[in-house]
Amino acid sequence: MYAWLVLLRKSVEDSSYTISQHAFQRMGERGITIDDIRRCALEGDFLRTQDHGEDLKVVLRGHDENQQPFLMVAALCWPTPAIITVMREDEGRL
Repeated sequence: MYAWLVLLRKSVEDSSYTISQHAFQRMGERGITIDDIRRCALEGDFLRTQDHGEDLKVVLRGHDENQQPFLMVAALCWPTPAIITVMREDEGRL
């Protein structure tokens, strides 16, 4: 398992992560809850990294409480990782 994935999951377990305003807005628009975000971070599938900008970003695929898939982007900021956006899988590419 990737070291950064271990750190992201530990941060979520310890509730030491943030959710950006943008991500909160998208969560509301797409019916994705904080519990869905936590479950995605802890159990989701790693898809790829994004290396534009200052921090490494990772894209994970998870499922909401209705088993509908979604994608989540987390920035691996130090010392607190941040969830920066979420989208439904059928909405396009990240």
